Amino acid sequence: MLSVKDEILIKSQFIQMVRDKDKAIIWHSLFGNPKIVSKETLAFLEIFSHPRQLSSVLEEYSYDKNSKKALQDLIENYYFVPKNFDEREFLAKHMKERKKSITDGSLINYLELIMSEVCNFRCSYCVHFNNLEMSNRIKNSTRFMNFKVAKQTIDGYLKILRKHKKNIAEINFGGGEPLLAWKVIERVLEYCQSNYSKKFDFHFSINTNASLITPKIAEKLKEYRVEIASSLDGLREGNNMVRFTKSGGGTFEAVTQGFDNLAKQGYPIEGIAVTVNDQNFPFIDEKIIDWANERGMKEVRIDIDIIGMIQTSVENIIAKLMRLRQYAKDFNIEIAGFWSRPAENLNDSTLDSHVAFCGMVRGNSICVNPSGKIYGCGYSATQLGSLHQIDSFYTADSQYAHLVSDHLTGSMEMCKGCIIEGQCGGGCEITHEFSRANNKEKIERMCDFYRQMTCELLTEQLQELDTETALE
Repeated sequence: MLSVKDEILIKSQFIQMVRDKDKAIIWHSLFGNPKIVSKETLAFLEIFSHPRQLSSVLEEYSYDKNSKKALQDLIENYYFVPKNFDEREFLAKHMKERKKSITDGSLINYLELIMSEVCNFRCSYCVHFNNLEMSNRIKNSTRFMNFKVAKQTIDGYLKILRKHKKNIAEINFGGGEPLLAWKVIERVLEYCQSNYSKKFDFHFSINTNASLITPKIAEKLKEYRVEIASSLDGLREGNNMVRFTKSGGGTFEAVTQGFDNLAKQGYPIEGIAVTVNDQNFPFIDEKIIDWANERGMKEVRIDIDIIGMIQTSVENIIAKLMRLRQYAKDFNIEIAGFWSRPAENLNDSTLDSHVAFCGMVRGNSICVNPSGKIYGCGYSATQLGSLHQIDSFYTADSQYAHLVSDHLTGSMEMCKGCIIEGQCGGGCEITHEFSRANNKEKIERMCDFYRQMTCELLTEQLQELDTETALE
């Protein structure tokens, strides 16, 4: 685009920045494309705070070949734009084109079978039951998935994949606690293997509290290479502050016994998820990292119950998360969570990719509950259709199409002007569902948390870069 050197350019109003010493990371809050830049580049950007003709600036300052290449990169990624260029209008045109792919089902690539609408635990923060109790979904009479509904769902899902020439089938077993319907899960695994293994490469996964994993179940999960996502909300004291049995007892031993049964089968879990609220926050520290390292885990996902966690300041939450991230790096353990999603999304330009907070609002995932109702997420109370509509629930004017379209970059009014508008896109939709029925003010806290956390993560990148340079 240096061919436009006679055009009058201006610095984009959507440039965002975090700075550390002589370097900074800049990004476009609509389009992404993060860049690590020097203080000299920042100074050059400031020259275009007011409209300037590029050719006159190039004559005024001397630039070598590398500088001109960097300048061209900044122009191509919309850090500099023509004086009268409307970036939102430009984005809207791209999103209009993208809508065409929403209504043909081509986005769908992930299926969750909600095997059970009940659980043998009653965790204090559980979004599944807290959100569902605000809706009619909890009143469904069918509590457990039967094989007939599961089979019909799988056949319909694979038909969608086949229509779009996809051969990777991702199937998740969720809940509630899915292992309460273990016999059906076992039949589903066998059905997929015996009927579709020559046509599809299956990636199975399960979200389970692990307390019901017996040696036999562990053996079967290993046989089908079912990826296991499980939670432990701290060590014994911290976990038992928030994760209870239905009778109110602690769950630490039951969960870790399930982990042990997997390990004895030579199929240990590779990481855990930790949900944190005001009750167990004081008990989450480096010891959980040590415990995970002793078990050979490589990921500890820490998710903050930001809606219910109101006594602890956002600043204190961020400080602890960043401290734990640094500590875990010595063990090559990754610490991530929903709070890292906007920073992760920065690497994908919204002009080239369908960037969104999760698979639900991106349109990738469908979830079917025991009654045959379709949702975008296993925790959602927004019904998108019914199983008999599996071939058409995503067509124009459907609830699915509206949901995905309403979350395209630039579509959410509440997000306009946010420093991570194009990377966050409103955050977790389930949080919105619950907050709309409960307390809308807590959405602002979630947004503030994601913004601050993104800046901290980017600053961390700059500091690590300085450390690497110093070591060289």
